[in-house]
Amino acid sequence: RDERTATQVVNLAANPATPAEALTLYFSIQDGTVADRGWGTVQSWPAARMESGDWGAVQFLSPFLCDGFQRLKDGELFPAVKLGDLAEIGPAGQAIRETFTRSRMPTSEAMRALWDHKTDVTRSLAASTDTAISPKPGKEKVARAHWDRRGRLMLPTRAFLRTTRAMSVVLDTAALGSAWVPCRLTDSAISSDAVERAMAVFLNSSIGILSMLGDRSNRKPTYPNFSIGDLNGLRVPRALGHDCSVVRAFSETFLLHREAELKPLPEMGSCSTRLALDTVVGEALNVCPDTVDAIRRDLANEPSVTGRRYAT
Repeated sequence: RDERTATQVVNLAANPATPAEALTLYFSIQDGTVADRGWGTVQSWPAARMESGDWGAVQFLSPFLCDGFQRLKDGELFPAVKLGDLAEIGPAGQAIRETFTRSRMPTSEAMRALWDHKTDVTRSLAASTDTAISPKPGKEKVARAHWDRRGRLMLPTRAFLRTTRAMSVVLDTAALGSAWVPCRLTDSAISSDAVERAMAVFLNSSIGILSMLGDRSNRKPTYPNFSIGDLNGLRVPRALGHDCSVVRAFSETFLLHREAELKPLPEMGSCSTRLALDTVVGEALNVCPDTVDAIRRDLANEPSVTGRRYAT
């Protein structure tokens, strides 16, 4: 194959239900009428991306989102860095589950965790821990090492996108997590509290959600897991590491909307809180408002987000 030939990626809106439909789809792919016939979308993915293992074209039905994530990843949407360049993330939930037991009552160690990602409970940017934890017998030393890495900014290790509201929260006290993982800012000349609040605003904005979903594991797109490696690789604004004006704008937005309800992701197009976050994030990062609106609209209609067939 000519190394310069782009790969034509077909994302189906629905699978063919009969052999006859499968044959029709086959000919639609051959004659380039997949989109016109309503089967799905087609986009060209450069050979260099495919050869590097970049399968970003299969992450979204919307070619606009695939391209937008690539622009974000390449720093074209705004100057971006990997989250791992600004923060330390961990310990992972499995390590916490192996080391601690949960308790409904307060414990002598006064250790707390945000254990579950219950979308009927975690509804806003601010959150509280949901359980006390104690080291398992014989695990005291490793438990203390994990506890020393606790944090207030929490990122999800998994999310059921159809019902998820918050993709990041800030706790009222530093803690560990099971379905969440702490993220501690390490490379910033700005107040860590302000940067944590700013990071939560970005990751809950439409652009931030695009960043989180663009490199997700596609084993089950509607219920992705986020490894520590995935979270370290998240693209975030470089400005959050050094630009006081951007951090201040995001942080003040957090304080203003910290208790406001976030609608589930499929309803993000009508969520006034998400719109407020998007407005501030877009303006601070100089992203065209129409681009931000299109990202929010297309994410809300993505089958992997809604759990339903694409609705025209």
